[in-house]
Order: sequence, then structure tokens, then C-alpha cells
Amino acid sequence: MHAFFDLIDRLSTAGAEERARLEATIWSRFGVERALLALDMSHFSLAVRRSGILPYLALIRRMQALTAPIVARHRGEVVKYVADNLLAAFDAPADAALAAVEINAAIATGAQPFTVAVGIDFGRFILIPGDCFGDTVNVACKLGEDVAQPGEVLVTQAARSRLSADFPFELREQKVSISGLELAVFGVVS
Repeated sequence: MHAFFDLIDRLSTAGAEERARLEATIWSRFGVERALLALDMSHFSLAVRRSGILPYLALIRRMQALTAPIVARHRGEVVKYVADNLLAAFDAPADAALAAVEINAAIATGAQPFTVAVGIDFGRFILIPGDCFGDTVNVACKLGEDVAQPGEVLVTQAARSRLSADFPFELREQKVSISGLELAVFGVVS
């Protein structure tokens, strides 16, 4: 990780030629093309206001314990947990979508059910141990945190285009606006 930040730190003072060389090095060493799943627990502010932070922290820990094995079972890797969010990377968007559906089912049937919203995008982004950066990350996070409703899984057109014809769930198209971008996204109907 130090190597990544050393390269990033050099960008701010680099001339045009060196900057291009540094950017190429960063993308070749840390760039990936994958699906990114961004999960956000629903109703955080309201739940904390009603019950306090400690019960919600227990729910966050439960979410983490439930999601990690599901992500692994679907050939994904947990990038990080931040507050009540999960970021996970998958080689295939279908694996990310199937993991999201399984996560929703597992959470809904638990002793203390709660809901999550999930956004999934596919594209090129920077992946380092414990973090990720790029437009794909931003779009997935916006979908999961701001657009998807509790219990909903939304995939972008980039992710949808990589789903095979035998993907087991129906996809319902909707138009959304994210930070001034107009996008077609697809709700996974499970």
C-alpha cells in the first residue's frame, strides 16, 4: 500500500511527461476491471436516533458476520467495511448480483431482521488492500447509498451487459440521476 501512496504523492509535483508515466504505472499495478458491490444498511440515522448507537453497532457487526462468507462463496473479496457499508469486488457481475440476493435473503430471515440497499457497477478502478477508487466505485456507492431502496439491488448497464442469458432473475429498467449523470439501472427482481 505504501508503494501506491508514494506514487500518488509524486503526482502532485510531476510535470506532464512524468505524470503520464506515473499514471500508467499506477493503473498497470493497481488497476482492475471488476464488478464492485456497494451495500448500505437502511435507516441508519433513524435507527441510531431511536435506539442509540450501541444497538446499531451490534447490527453492523451482524451484517459483517453474515456478508463476509456470502461474498466469499460467490468468489468475491471484501474490500472493506466502513460504518454500515460494505464494498466487495467480484470478477463477474453475476457473482456480485447473486451474492446481493443471498445477502438480502439471509438478513431478512435473521433473528433481528434489517434491510440493506445494494448498488453494483462494472468497470475499471484502482484496488489496493483495504480500499478502492474510481468512477465504478463512485457509481456503485451512489446506487447503494442514495438510489436503491431498502431490500433493493440495482445494477448498472455496464454490469447488466455482462450477465449471461441464463441469469436467474428478472431485471427491471429504471432511469436515475446521480450527481448530474442520467443512468439506466436495473433492479434485480428475486
